[in-house]
Amino acid sequence: MPRLLPRLLKILQDTPEPSTSSNGYTRYKKRVSMKNTIPETPTFASEGRTHSILLDDANPITEGHLYNRHKSLPPRVRLVKPLQDTGEHDHPREMTDEEREWWSSPYLRMLASPLRECQITRKKLPCDFLIRLAPVRLPTSQGVREQQTLVPDGVEHPKFKPRRSTPACYIVCWKDAIPYANSRIPLRKISQNLTVAPLLSVRIGYQLRLRVLQELELLTKRLAASPLDDPAATVLRRLTRSEWNTVRHTNSIPHKDAVALMVVPPVNQNPETKEKPRPSAQLDIADIVQIDTDSSETSSRRLPPLSILHPITGDDPGSALLPNAQAPLYHGLSLFPARPQRSALYKALCKLLEVERRARSRTLPASGSSKHEKSSRVRGDAKGSHAFLLCSNQHTAKRADVVPLAIALWRLRMWEGQAYGSATETSHWEVDAEWRLSWAEQMY
Repeated sequence: MPRLLPRLLKILQDTPEPSTSSNGYTRYKKRVSMKNTIPETPTFASEGRTHSILLDDANPITEGHLYNRHKSLPPRVRLVKPLQDTGEHDHPREMTDEEREWWSSPYLRMLASPLRECQITRKKLPCDFLIRLAPVRLPTSQGVREQQTLVPDGVEHPKFKPRRSTPACYIVCWKDAIPYANSRIPLRKISQNLTVAPLLSVRIGYQLRLRVLQELELLTKRLAASPLDDPAATVLRRLTRSEWNTVRHTNSIPHKDAVALMVVPPVNQNPETKEKPRPSAQLDIADIVQIDTDSSETSSRRLPPLSILHPITGDDPGSALLPNAQAPLYHGLSLFPARPQRSALYKALCKLLEVERRARSRTLPASGSSKHEKSSRVRGDAKGSHAFLLCSNQHTAKRADVVPLAIALWRLRMWEGQAYGSATETSHWEVDAEWRLSWAEQMY
């Protein structure tokens, strides 16, 4: 020990001090492509040869790695820097307009997610249609056997809560399947002394709603740093009263790039305390279980459905062989039953609208800015409604990625059972969906 300490002190003195410029962030290495030029496969015939194939410079027997085929780098939505020749490696390329249009579709992105097996239904589905569960060790006293429980993992955004690197399982994103978790999930294969949390369904629903608020926050930050050069790149806008009345009467959304339409009115004040709830995304599980729905909202009328699919109508008639595209209309009262979270949703949407308004004002010409300010006050049906239209196309993809927000809303729709209630909707994306339909008929 006396000989070791001087050596350690000397090593610590010679070690350079860590730089403070990184601010604690780890800089990851850039993704490098392994694609290379594959040599021509030689013939194994003896005709025309003066020596053995093993004496060739690049033969497929001793140097077979030279003949392995590798994928090239995936295309990027937008390249900020010009392309540079990297020599042996291929350089990244920018997406074409068609590829960017595919990238802006939340349904293609969900179907392209990795396949995983649901432990309850034994169906292989894309992981965006599933919920990941991971074991967590429970605190125990000394002498008591260690206990673990399954909790939702990876539901929130990794920037706010990273995913656990532990053995996990997947279940279908449907709250009616949770009662079958104890009997269908092989708990002992995952970990010993593993149980299912008693409020698992409540926790998953809370984290799915929290994911929507997190995606709104991240989308607002991205749009605040990107200008709005093209009116077609508008991500979120508020429908006027006349436009909202058209949607209500025709049961269609006259916007071809719409991926979601959210009806979120401001939260009224409590009739007893005369105070409005404070916007809060974080809630306790006890508060979620005992959700206090005001009598003014629930006594006079029933809650509207969480979402309704409406066909999208636009100027382009499209192909007569393909069905019309549809977009969900979300009702904020059923989407976020808790008043603090619904108030946080309305505040986040208004903040995103303010960012879009500032980006639009920066691109207006100086001569027309005063005219725009004078015409900003409107009356009657030209006023804004409580309907917020979310759009995604190849133009919005250059500014920010809207798809994660649309996927978060759709996953919440699936969790509440809206995506499994009708045979016409389920049969579009799932093969052999009769088992789910018969199950849904027994449940409802």
